[in-house]
Amino acid sequence: MVRAVGLKGLLGVGGTAGALGALERITLRREGRDVEKVVLEARPQAGIWAVQVDGIADRTAAEQWIGAEVLAEREDLGEVEAGAYYWADLEGLPVVTAGGRELGVVDELYETGAVDVLVVRGDGIEHLIPLAPYVTVDLDSRRIVVDPPDGLLAGDGDGPGTKEGGEQGAG
Repeated sequence: MVRAVGLKGLLGVGGTAGALGALERITLRREGRDVEKVVLEARPQAGIWAVQVDGIADRTAAEQWIGAEVLAEREDLGEVEAGAYYWADLEGLPVVTAGGRELGVVDELYETGAVDVLVVRGDGIEHLIPLAPYVTVDLDSRRIVVDPPDGLLAGDGDGPGTKEGGEQGAG
């Protein structure tokens, strides 16, 4: 949940594409507590989704959910267009270079505003790999292949990969 929107209890939720607009229910998670809500309306509004759910009828009630995670069941999301992926489909996938070097598995992802970044961990090294044109996601083979520019990966010089604990990766 990004913020409260307006006076009628709308939740401002970050997100892309149209999956949120097609959901009939979501789960709000805050401080280890999950609350399932029926989606009454969801529409794109100024770079976020304005979402009205049951039981939240005014701004004060919406403000109680600031900072909450918004979750949905994978089967409720439907399919995405070619070249797009749900983060949940990428987490846990092994990542290898085009030359066959095993880098680890996708442990998490994060948004930078411009491009999402894969956080790949393996052998005590963390690689930060932008989802750029040199990344091929092969869901049928259950793996991700990267052909990155020099210096992107730990062990390739001064790339952004780090050892666990924050030290610069050395390979």
